Amino acid sequence: MLDTMMTRESVSAQKRTDDQDASRLVSSLGLGKESAGRMIMRAAPMGTQLSSYSPAVATVRIWMSELVGMTSSDSPLPVSANWTTYTLTLQWQRNDWKLADISQASGPTPLQTSDRAPDSVDAFRKMDEDFNAPPYVG
Repeated sequence: MLDTMMTRESVSAQKRTDDQDASRLVSSLGLGKESAGRMIMRAAPMGTQLSSYSPAVATVRIWMSELVGMTSSDSPLPVSANWTTYTLTLQWQRNDWKLADISQASGPTPLQTSDRAPDSVDAFRKMDEDFNAPPYVG
């Protein structure tokens, strides 16, 4: 997918970064093949902004809500919400917009106003199974 989406100059570095980040996360959580299925990683865009544009380069910001964590009760990383703003630099290449760079910053994070207690890890496990998402393929 990255080969299709990214510029020729940036795809190798992005693959290395993604693989290193995934390996670090898996290692820090003590995950193996048997437990990797208990990991939830989902994201949804909350809004977008075109920050700059020229016929050759565009910059887009995306405000994202993310769920990341493990669906086991003894996990060092329980499923939790995260808010991030990604900045994408796009270049016109091969008659299409291609991703040249990705950077990120925390937030903005909304105030938690719900009086509901967090759901159990079993509820997250069931929702993850019921609403299937493609796995990360390194």
